[in-house]
Amino acid sequence: MSVGTVGTVPLKLKAAALFALAVLSGFAHGPFSTVGTASAQPTNSSNASGQTKGNGEKEKPSEADLNPLDRRDPVPADSPRRKGYDQLRIPDTDRTIFAEIADFKPVAAQDKNPREYDAWIEYVLHARKQNTHDLNEHGIRDLVPLEFAKFPRAYRTELVRFDGKLSCVRRLVPPPQLRSSGVSALYEARLVPLDESPATPVSFVFTDLPESLAAVSGKAPEEWLDADGWVTATGYFFKTMSVAGEQGSAVVNLPLLIGKGLTPLPGPPPGSPTPTALDKSLRLYKFIQDDVKMTRARPTAATWAEVAAYNRVVLHAARFSAEELERDAVTDVRFADLFEEPRIGHRLSLVKFEGRLISLRRMDSNDWLGAAGVTQLFEGWLIPDHEQRGNPVCVVFSEPLDGVDPARRVNKWVTFAGYSFKRMRYESAEEDAKNPSKHIDKLAPLLIGKKPIGRQDPEQATPVTWNAFGEGTIIGAALLILCAGVFALWYRHGDRQARAEMDAVRGRNPFDPPA
Repeated sequence: MSVGTVGTVPLKLKAAALFALAVLSGFAHGPFSTVGTASAQPTNSSNASGQTKGNGEKEKPSEADLNPLDRRDPVPADSPRRKGYDQLRIPDTDRTIFAEIADFKPVAAQDKNPREYDAWIEYVLHARKQNTHDLNEHGIRDLVPLEFAKFPRAYRTELVRFDGKLSCVRRLVPPPQLRSSGVSALYEARLVPLDESPATPVSFVFTDLPESLAAVSGKAPEEWLDADGWVTATGYFFKTMSVAGEQGSAVVNLPLLIGKGLTPLPGPPPGSPTPTALDKSLRLYKFIQDDVKMTRARPTAATWAEVAAYNRVVLHAARFSAEELERDAVTDVRFADLFEEPRIGHRLSLVKFEGRLISLRRMDSNDWLGAAGVTQLFEGWLIPDHEQRGNPVCVVFSEPLDGVDPARRVNKWVTFAGYSFKRMRYESAEEDAKNPSKHIDKLAPLLIGKKPIGRQDPEQATPVTWNAFGEGTIIGAALLILCAGVFALWYRHGDRQARAEMDAVRGRNPFDPPA
């Protein structure tokens, strides 16, 4: 049935029929019916919608009456978790008070931005009514702090969860409106999420203080208390707040979340059953681009997400030793697996290669990694074992290779475990036949790890054996010569003794008795 029909009768015909019925009814009552006559009509008779006006005139049928479509979804497109999250949402988020929240500024006082101030009050009161476990269960986990600085309006009022290392906490003075609503204490904590740099912390405001942080109650309001420990912080994103950096450094933009309370953790939260595995669900990793050159400094609007993903993987790999990475790495991956179409399935997986390191150079780090303790980076080119065509793999790591000077050309047999990041475009050493002044661009897999481990070079096994054989031959010959000399002396000594005995009995009558 098409829109604009009832059954098989068009709407226009239906309206015409109703109009004719009304005209006939008017003639039946007479053109000059009095008010009293009209008042004698029944006041509760039903028309198509079951209602009549007070004067007895039938109401015009509504669109729902004329076109009674079933507007209920046969199968609701939701889930039990989604329903639970909807119950936690801040209601009516399209109100003006939320639109007036100003990012990249401190939280405004009531006289400077009253609507932002009112939104702040509502955030705190709404979070205070929730259960911390429910907040932790439904908080979004696929975002990183940098995204809130790039798109603060897109995530306003979203429930976000961060697991990270607590750095400090302080007690705040609740505004009068909160105190009148029963909020006697308010706290702010700063934490660094897992695999993030201290250059991008998160601010978390909450009302319920864990027992492990009870010492902050003895501090003066707004005085920071140094803290250390892993925590879960889940709250509603309020704004991106600009604060002064440490020791007079540049201004830091950090996301500000408002929640119920902190949840202490016994240690760093594992992203998977294997601690070394990366959390591939992060939205940031979807912006990694294959077949383009890797930008590591001064990212643009088009490359900032990939650079941020690169920094995170470098920092994640730096948390573990090279031996731990090799222990958990997949060993049956070949060059073609990371170069051809299957590479998508291996992205961000931990893989291991063995081969010859032919090039190595030192690279500059950046402020983001430097704040986390990664002050230098190295880039090497490794030809995997059994790669008949000699195609190299680019490896990036944060610890120097023992006994090897990063002087461009090297020759070292190594093993390397790293995270498959992308198929990278690079400028090779091969000259362009059409333009000798340029070099040909090629593609290669990019792996990010901790450092290579030097191994015994299989191609040096034969020369080493021949050297040992030569040395053994020389020593053996010397021993033979020495033995020959010893035997010669022994034989000469025996010969002299025999001659002396023979001379003593020479000319003596053999029949004489012995002397």
